Amino acid sequence: MEKVLDYIRKNGMLKEGDRVIAGVSGGADSICLLFLLDRYREALGISVEVVHMEHGIRGKESLEDAAFVENFCRERKIPCHVFHRDVPSLARKWKCSEEEAGRRARYEAFEEICEKYGGTKIAVAHNRNDQAETLLFHLVRGSGLSGLSGIRPVRGKIIRPLLCLTREEIEGFLKEEGISFRTDASNLETDYARNRIRLNILPLLREELNPRTCEHLAETAERLALAEDYLEAQAEEAVKKLAGRRKGRTEDGSMELLLERKGFLEEPEALKAYVLRHCLRELAPENALYNVSAIHLAAITELAGKQSGRSLDLPGEVRAYTEGVFLVFKKGKKASGRKEEEKPDTAEELEIPGSVRYGKYRFAASVFPYKSEIIPENRYTKWFDYDTIKSTVQIRPRRSGDFLTVTASGGRKTLKKYLIDEKIPAGERDRLCLLADGSHILWVVGHRISEAYKVTEKTSRVLKVQVMED
Repeated sequence: MEKVLDYIRKNGMLKEGDRVIAGVSGGADSICLLFLLDRYREALGISVEVVHMEHGIRGKESLEDAAFVENFCRERKIPCHVFHRDVPSLARKWKCSEEEAGRRARYEAFEEICEKYGGTKIAVAHNRNDQAETLLFHLVRGSGLSGLSGIRPVRGKIIRPLLCLTREEIEGFLKEEGISFRTDASNLETDYARNRIRLNILPLLREELNPRTCEHLAETAERLALAEDYLEAQAEEAVKKLAGRRKGRTEDGSMELLLERKGFLEEPEALKAYVLRHCLRELAPENALYNVSAIHLAAITELAGKQSGRSLDLPGEVRAYTEGVFLVFKKGKKASGRKEEEKPDTAEELEIPGSVRYGKYRFAASVFPYKSEIIPENRYTKWFDYDTIKSTVQIRPRRSGDFLTVTASGGRKTLKKYLIDEKIPAGERDRLCLLADGSHILWVVGHRISEAYKVTEKTSRVLKVQVMED
């Protein structure tokens, strides 16, 4: 308990008068979090309320979790707000995984309660094991320093008071205090990559290499976070030095930021990506880096060395182009300065390995042996079982007779029906970009891939396809 209190104070998580909205699932971590916040609320001068999200996935068990949390709060006179959401339906609506839809629904609920009741902090129950899992997850996905920095103790008004404790410490504490909690059976399944890390990989590392693996990985993430913060600060100074003009609105209503090219290219290699990310974030703070990958940042760096007049379209209605001595970033619907390009009507063969331009996009393909790696969850990078492909892979628009395999047992659906079911507007359907094996669609780019080409434990070779704006 003292360890958590010291951690709260060290990281400046709470101040007197804070109204804390705690996310409580009923599991050991969140019950421990609530117990400690409640125990220390007078000492810290705070008030506490609870948000519980019932995800509509585990039926009776999920409803029992909600009842358990409500009863736990009632006994301690803590206000409790229970939200019921159909997460599977939200995942389909938002075109994301159920895991991501659940996270988004929870944070929407947190914000709703904060706004309604004046909440100043949102407390969530991540611990050191979660930190270790996050570092490994990002490491095997090929993340940069930002991903390897893991979970931050404080981000905006979100605080994580238990990030100083291991899961074993938490469960041991609850046992000593005689506090019961719920166990989510889905956490014991290996359907999700994070669960496989938690249930298979970390126990093996602890048993075979070091029993303190989780603690050491968490400490590494914390050290990397310090390095990340330092580079971010250096990037901010570099942008101040190199900016030809601060961001401003142009005559056509777009936002614009100029960066002196020569000075940028002379910056240390490790700093260039941070400078570019800072520019994009400053130009468009609202989700500016959504779907901007290392590939995009490398392409902008390459662009900075090219002749004046060259350009590159980026996600989020941002365009980068060279103009004299400057690299210009421009955001807005008119940022590209030209009419939106339609995708070609013809098919283009995907070079494997290699890359090919199709419309305003570039498709990059590579093949490598599959060694049970964790498959990246990225909207514009997909992995396929290479040996299930029967003919030449083409990039093309839709055609009559196109279909997808939509179930693991081989159930098919026509592309037309799939697009209707997904409520994709009719005007957008002909502009969709498809990866096709004959009439069998491997991937509706930006949407789903066919079940028939998914990587499985039987996969020998992986075809990796990345799509970026050219």
